[in-house]
Amino acid sequence: MAVKVKISKVNGGVQAFKTVQKENIKNAKRAMGDAILGRATMIAPKLTGALRSDGRVETVDTAVQVTFGDGRVPYARRRHFENSKNPQTTNYLKKAGDSVAKEGIKNWMKGTR
Repeated sequence: MAVKVKISKVNGGVQAFKTVQKENIKNAKRAMGDAILGRATMIAPKLTGALRSDGRVETVDTAVQVTFGDGRVPYARRRHFENSKNPQTTNYLKKAGDSVAKEGIKNWMKGTR
């Protein structure tokens, strides 16, 4: 008695798994970006609140980037590196990114939390 196996079904299952995992990774990166933004917003200096309200998460190709500053808040970059009035707020974006990265992407993957 011969057993017949359809390879196309196996390959289809592997492709489906691969597609789902790609989407999970994409979503996890976005969730990490959102977490970085939230933490950076808490750490960022607050005088008028313009800097804190200007943060955003953007997807560029396969990467996710967290950005502060634009024409309305041109001083965001400078405040990241220097702030003599509130020195504890310097490197607000780096501190937030480091804390999220320390947790690792597995924390942000669907079904692994």
